[in-house]
Amino acid sequence: MSTREVDIRNGKAFPEPFRFYLLTGIICVATIASGEYQGFGFLFVPLLGITARRGTQFTTKGYRRYFSVFGLKFGTWESVNDGEQMVLIGLNMSSQYGSYGGMLATKEEKVWTLYIVDAKHRNKRDIGVAVDKEYLTQKAAEVAEITALELVPFSPAISQQTRNRKRR
Repeated sequence: MSTREVDIRNGKAFPEPFRFYLLTGIICVATIASGEYQGFGFLFVPLLGITARRGTQFTTKGYRRYFSVFGLKFGTWESVNDGEQMVLIGLNMSSQYGSYGGMLATKEEKVWTLYIVDAKHRNKRDIGVAVDKEYLTQKAAEVAEITALELVPFSPAISQQTRNRKRR
């Protein structure tokens, strides 16, 4: 039995690491200036934030959505259930942020998300997030080779009750 593994990296857990770099600089300067070199022990905190990553790991036995720190992956293993499939959905994301001076900026981007869905496409668990659609399509093909999951178009089942309600 092959123990082949596919790893979908979702990127940093904290996408804006400036605060961790700033904290690292403050700790270094303060420790050197005070001469109390035990203060370098506090560097552990910002290094946790800088090295934190998220992702999903697939093997022939199952998968886990993990959180890694210093390269160590933490997460529980789950098995692929019957009837589950993968879908790829594009989301238009926009975020607004401002400053104390009153400047407001908006950042817009299209983010692709790979989900595992049940047979009716109602319950979704995200397993991959990327700006590049081709990356997730390629990873979905690799996952399909070693598991029973396959990439299908997103088409949730609509009940007759919902259809009647939408006609009103």
